[in-house]
Amino acid sequence: MSLKKGLIIFLTVAAIGLETSGTWAQRGQRGAPAPIPAYKSEEYLLLGNSNRGAGEPMVAVDPVDPKNIIVVAMGNLQQPEGKPVLTNGTDAYHHIQKSTITWLAVTHDAGVTWDVSELPILSGKLTRCPDSFADVMKDGTFIAGCEPRETMTSAPDFFGMSALMISRDHGKTWGPVVQLISDFQLNRFAPGLRPVSGGFPKGSPTRVASNSPWDRPFTFIDDSTGVIYAQAGGGQAYTDAKETERRSQSYVTASTDAGKTFGTVYSWDSPQYPQTTRGSGMAAAGGAVVVNYGASSVPASENATCPCPVWGISRDRGKTFTYHVLKNLVAAGRTGGQLAADQTKPGRFAMLLSQGPKYSVMVTEDFGQAWSPIIDAGTVPEATSFSKSAIDFSRDGVLGFIWRASYADGFYDIWAVISRDSGKTFSKPLRVSHSKSPARDAYRNGGLFGDDIQDLSMDKVNMHVVWGDSRAGFQAVFYGRVKLADFEF
Repeated sequence: MSLKKGLIIFLTVAAIGLETSGTWAQRGQRGAPAPIPAYKSEEYLLLGNSNRGAGEPMVAVDPVDPKNIIVVAMGNLQQPEGKPVLTNGTDAYHHIQKSTITWLAVTHDAGVTWDVSELPILSGKLTRCPDSFADVMKDGTFIAGCEPRETMTSAPDFFGMSALMISRDHGKTWGPVVQLISDFQLNRFAPGLRPVSGGFPKGSPTRVASNSPWDRPFTFIDDSTGVIYAQAGGGQAYTDAKETERRSQSYVTASTDAGKTFGTVYSWDSPQYPQTTRGSGMAAAGGAVVVNYGASSVPASENATCPCPVWGISRDRGKTFTYHVLKNLVAAGRTGGQLAADQTKPGRFAMLLSQGPKYSVMVTEDFGQAWSPIIDAGTVPEATSFSKSAIDFSRDGVLGFIWRASYADGFYDIWAVISRDSGKTFSKPLRVSHSKSPARDAYRNGGLFGDDIQDLSMDKVNMHVVWGDSRAGFQAVFYGRVKLADFEF
């Protein structure tokens, strides 16, 4: 404000007889109260800029001190070759070093201030890192990681892995890189597995990129045992001797030493229940890890027509699973969905199901042997489609999920609901984002490369939400916070 403008404002206030003594802050306190915000959520742009965007974010909140929060996101160059990416142009990123990094945002004051940096996970030939992920142990130890990859230059193949780092000081410093599932340690895969490895499949005449066995990592922590599970939900396996045919196969590995090392890599499926689609859901609690996926066939004793949804449970950290067809989903004409584990009640898992612009939930209390009725849980009447959902239990047993609601004009916004009775009833949908985002900006969103997921995490008081958003004129990550008490039932 210039001096001249300041004098004009002061004289105008004095002329109408209002209080003019004291500081501006003091006068504000004695004046009319500030207007109540129109939204029950707080939101702001957290990661990304016009040069390097941000997408596919994840958030983790310290359960011991919720003032400590980390957010990671996939940071892509908005125009990797100096020009817009008009389609999902993954190839435009493969041969440019540092075209994709992992953004890291850390706060120790509940989001009042943030430190933004790059997760220091890249080194040597590993020069790109997409598919970021984050998690937190029950003692407040943070996990963050991504897929460190080689950059494809003149070589026809490029290799990589999923990996994590651990912070025991609330995100201030990070430990060594720990491999989860990779192209470099295929000897860690269980006998009999034949994972597709490398950037391109063998014998492919068109050199179409393959899904390496580490594709799309997430971690799942069983609070009752301390075991950390890492998954690769988008892997593939060879099905013929010449290694030219392949099918979907998801993988899991476990750490029993708080993330310092991970053991043998096992598959979600079995020869009797072969996987035919990308893994649908995984969760861990109560000494078990559970999965669901679509199977191309099942034993005759199941009396099921496939493809069909299958539930698997392992009590030996993924080495062996027992399976059965989810007959209730077959009867309802549904496939499996995302899973959430309630750490307060062993055996309780929630499954999120989608059908057009509507979400529903079913819950098991006995590790998947029996399920509750399917309950409608979230809808927005004006929306034409839903996508990018995420579901989670807080460590206090509150169930919540978020989703993206898209409209006929292509714009979208972010919604959330919670359940305080383990999925029996749900709150009214609450809009987290304050306005709609454009779905696409060809000049500043990398062809939507890096916008597959969004995430939530809850403490005892708040739900914390992160999502990709283009309202700033480029693809960025927004952070939102909603008090659990503000959800209406």
